[in-house]
Amino acid sequence: MNTTNTAGGTMTAHPRTTTRGRKWRCGTWVIGAILPAAALTLGAFFGTAPVHAADPPAAFATMYIGGNYFRKDLPASKYTILGTFVDRAMAMATSNGDVPAGGMALFGWFESGEVQLVHIVEYLPSMQQMVARRNVKPAKFPLDPKATPLYAMVCAWPLDDRRVPGRITVAYAERDDANTQVKESKSGTLTSARWVPVPASRAAKNFRAKDYCAEVAKTKKSSAALWLTTTTE
Repeated sequence: MNTTNTAGGTMTAHPRTTTRGRKWRCGTWVIGAILPAAALTLGAFFGTAPVHAADPPAAFATMYIGGNYFRKDLPASKYTILGTFVDRAMAMATSNGDVPAGGMALFGWFESGEVQLVHIVEYLPSMQQMVARRNVKPAKFPLDPKATPLYAMVCAWPLDDRRVPGRITVAYAERDDANTQVKESKSGTLTSARWVPVPASRAAKNFRAKDYCAEVAKTKKSSAALWLTTTTE
């Protein structure tokens, strides 16, 4: 067993490890990066972590992107987008069990000034805590964190028994560049970035070109271009 110094730190080489084994370790790195984001979300939900979401802070959102680029296996290279939304008012409704189903959409604002659709989930069984997941492939690997949205807008709405949308709630998040990770190894590049809750007063102005949330809630479609290519691999 040998050690190699890389841009991401000291890496341990495993001469007898198969390509599949290396992918498993990379996948473990991604899972390890996702867990802190999930812990932050759950911690805020239960009141154990600071929340800086809306004015007043009724709802908050987070987003995470992580994945691997394998130099010798491009088909296996991909990234996962994970968005979460929690409405504190809706969480309080759990005391009487009156928590509706809902829909959810994520949009990103880029430093170029463009707004793009990140994901739509038409139906989620509970608005208590909403999670949206999408696997994507960029046009060019590896994904550059600076090519991701600076701000994320997450919209959520309740659905009645006929799945008619109700009042839309919106929360915002900002890319946390200080905690972005790009780790190089012999097999490829691991990238992870997260978006943390911020006040509407900081981010909302970037999404005022049109009512993106109402459009997608009513039509299940968006006039904003879809960011990146979806993959089911």
